[in-house]
Amino acid sequence: MGKIAVTLIVLFLFMSRAAWAISADEILAAIDRNVNFTTMTYTGTMDIRIGAEIRSKTMKVAAVSDQKALVEFINPQDQGVKYLKLKKEMWLYFPSEQDMVKISGHLLKEGMMGSDVSYEDALEADAVRTKYSASIEREERFDGRECWVVLLEAKVKDAPYFQRRLWVDKELFLSRKEEMYAKSGKLLKVSAVLEIKKIGNRTFPFKVEISNKLRKDSQTVFTMSDVSFDVKLPENMFTLQNLQR
Repeated sequence: MGKIAVTLIVLFLFMSRAAWAISADEILAAIDRNVNFTTMTYTGTMDIRIGAEIRSKTMKVAAVSDQKALVEFINPQDQGVKYLKLKKEMWLYFPSEQDMVKISGHLLKEGMMGSDVSYEDALEADAVRTKYSASIEREERFDGRECWVVLLEAKVKDAPYFQRRLWVDKELFLSRKEEMYAKSGKLLKVSAVLEIKKIGNRTFPFKVEISNKLRKDSQTVFTMSDVSFDVKLPENMFTLQNLQR
C-alpha cells in the first residue's frame, strides 16, 4: 500500500475519532443544561389543525423545573380549564362541572385538548435519559444546520416510545427535529422546531410543530410568548386545592 493511501487512512481515522469525541449521553446532558430552569412562566398558544379545521387555544403556564406545572386555558371556549402536573401525575379540572379528574391509564395516550401532544408526552418530558439508552448514528444537515443524529432506544417497559431519533444542533445543543417510533418500526410522531430565541445564556425553542402520524392531516403548532425564567411563584400554586379555585 502506498504512503499516500496509508496517510489518507490514518487521517480518515483521526477525523472520525475527532468527530465522535463527544458521546450521546454528553449531548443529552448538554441539551438538558441548555433548557434547564428553576421556575418559568409563559403564555402558550396551540394551533390544532385536523384536515381543513384549525382550532386555536391559549394558556397561561407556570412551572417549577420539570417537576411541577400549572396550565390554565384563557381562550373563550376553554376558559378556566386547568391542568396540574406533580412529578409523574396529572389532574384536569373542568370549571363548568367543578369536577377534577386524574389522568391515568389509557387516557395518557390521548391528545391534550385534542392536540397532537399526548398527556404521556407532557409527563415524560423529563425522563428521556432514565428511560432510553442513547447512541450517535451519524452526522447530517437539517434545515441548513449541522446536526448529530442521536438514536434513543427504550430500556424500560413503560417508555412511551420504543425508539426516538433526534437531530441535535452541533453548535446550539438543541434538538431541532424528533421522530418517535413504535416497536414495529412504525413512525408515530414527528416534531420540528420552527423558531428559537436566545434568552441570557439559554437557546430555547419558542415555536414547535408536532404531527401525529396515526391521525390523517393532523398537526399542532405550539408557540410560546412572554417567557420569564427564575421568577418567584406562590408556594400554594401547585396544589389540588388551588386547582379547583
